[in-house]
Amino acid sequence: MGNHHTFITKPRPIPQHRPQYTIPSSTMLTTIDTTTNPTTTTTTTTPTPTTTTTTTPAPAPPSPPTTTTTTTSKPLVISTTTSPMAMPTTVPGKPEKHTAKPGVSAETNQKSMPCGLAPLHPRHEVRIVGGRNSAFGSWPWQVSVRRTSFFGFSSTHRCGGALLNENWIATAGHCVDDLLTSQIRIRVGEYDFSSDQEPYPFVERAVARKIVHPKYNFFTYEYDLAMVRLEAPVKYTPHIVPICLPGSDDLLIGENATVTGWGRLSEGGTLPSVLQEVSIPIVSNDKCKSMFLRAGRHEYIPDIFMCAGFDDGGRDSCQGDSGGPLQVKGRDGRYFLAGIISWGIGCAEANLPGVCTRISKFVPWILQTVT
Repeated sequence: MGNHHTFITKPRPIPQHRPQYTIPSSTMLTTIDTTTNPTTTTTTTTPTPTTTTTTTPAPAPPSPPTTTTTTTSKPLVISTTTSPMAMPTTVPGKPEKHTAKPGVSAETNQKSMPCGLAPLHPRHEVRIVGGRNSAFGSWPWQVSVRRTSFFGFSSTHRCGGALLNENWIATAGHCVDDLLTSQIRIRVGEYDFSSDQEPYPFVERAVARKIVHPKYNFFTYEYDLAMVRLEAPVKYTPHIVPICLPGSDDLLIGENATVTGWGRLSEGGTLPSVLQEVSIPIVSNDKCKSMFLRAGRHEYIPDIFMCAGFDDGGRDSCQGDSGGPLQVKGRDGRYFLAGIISWGIGCAEANLPGVCTRISKFVPWILQTVT
């Protein structure tokens, strides 16, 4: 996949694992546990049974009045949580109220959208470097972080990002650190930059606030993470859904992760118009360092970094993919945000894995920021 960030000698982004926190609508966030058998807790409230009493007057003095009592009781499922904090679900047939709930659209009658699931269940087509075109709606939390033109009439893709709830997105710090809030636009529900003929339209929002991690280091790319608040919340639809946050600090070594973005298809190559996807393995930080050494590079890889890639290269994220998600599928079938693409050297070259900001290390900060 091409473009993660601007490729300087150092960086470019790549991802890590453990299911899930769902960041709910305004203040609530959901995390998903990446353990093998997530525990599902369901809270059920049974409304007070309704009693209907019908009295039939006695036809004759000897016959006493007859009383018939009917009791109806239907359980209401208030919320379901799967190891992490899951999105509240609605009662079938019951319209939701206009108050926004975390992870659930405030729209009346709109069904809840659990984090980490793609409602459209698309089938993959067959191409990021060594990757392929994704199918429409397959990564509904993917966003395009854009820079506005001088007069603000248009915007161009700069980085990727991930939707955490209706109001917040996560991206790399280096993607927005040098921009004014007024220069940033966030596009959700995008798929093909060159076409408007899609099943559902994209939604573009101005930005109300950007929060770059206070420890972000431009030279080392440590703490390369930023949270961006949209000027107005987005509504969940089949192609706009939040991703879960990791519920634990698993290293995810050996797990297959998926990187998505509109980055260049090769080093210095062309930019794709269709969202790309590529599957790559997560490697340990020790192996990551040894891979760089074999390539003649001495790189500092602290535990807040996550590396992913093949020894012989071939598949990777690239310039323009920066800030995008490195997602892992949890045992419960939901995807969680394991990493945010940060930096890399070249694109899909042997012994040069992509490096991501390890999200499991930042969940407390993210939750504190969005609440």
